[in-house]
Amino acid sequence: MQIVKPSVFENLFVLELANNHWGQIERGKKIIRDFASVARHNGVKVAIKLQFRDVGNFIHKDFKGRKDVRYVWKTEATRMSTSDYRQLIDEIIQTGCIPMATPFDEESVDLCASFDLPIIKIASSDINSWPLLEAVAKLGKPVIVSTGGAGDKETDDVVKFMQSRGVPLALNHCVSLYPSEDNELELNQIEYLANRYPELVIGWSSHEQYDWEASMFISYAKG
Repeated sequence: MQIVKPSVFENLFVLELANNHWGQIERGKKIIRDFASVARHNGVKVAIKLQFRDVGNFIHKDFKGRKDVRYVWKTEATRMSTSDYRQLIDEIIQTGCIPMATPFDEESVDLCASFDLPIIKIASSDINSWPLLEAVAKLGKPVIVSTGGAGDKETDDVVKFMQSRGVPLALNHCVSLYPSEDNELELNQIEYLANRYPELVIGWSSHEQYDWEASMFISYAKG
């Protein structure tokens, strides 16, 4: 039997906006325009990915406002309104790219739904966060899951969960090191995942600090 994989994932390059715009709308729009220009010049299919968090509830009340904890003040600095996100998503669409997002909580899944985002991303840290996965699955949108430090059982579980609900699914191999370099990437895992889940598109999520070219070429060649 020939396996037909969802075309939405084929030859898709996902460019991460994340916290790079520091909550500044004009900075975010410039990054989007720059990404889109590179995509058009190279003739590639590109999605630009945001990160959604319910910042008010994401940080424990005992840590809110802490300037001495990097991840606290970074997260608080990127709090954005729904209208702010709308501007960025409109910019992504107008530049010819695909908008998508990683929701980190159920409130953020509702935000994905309100924007009717065509692709949802699950972070490796949430590969078995079942309330979040259940909320995402109910949207019925194509989903990309990063495997990170997950073992076979955790990955099998999320694959069966999404497939049982008819959700188009792709997996991203990644290593949970931020940043990571060439000697730490374990790119043979791409082949392992492709053999274990032949019905899925397998991708690679890159977190290098310096040179990304070699891992991109190798991961793309591995399929």
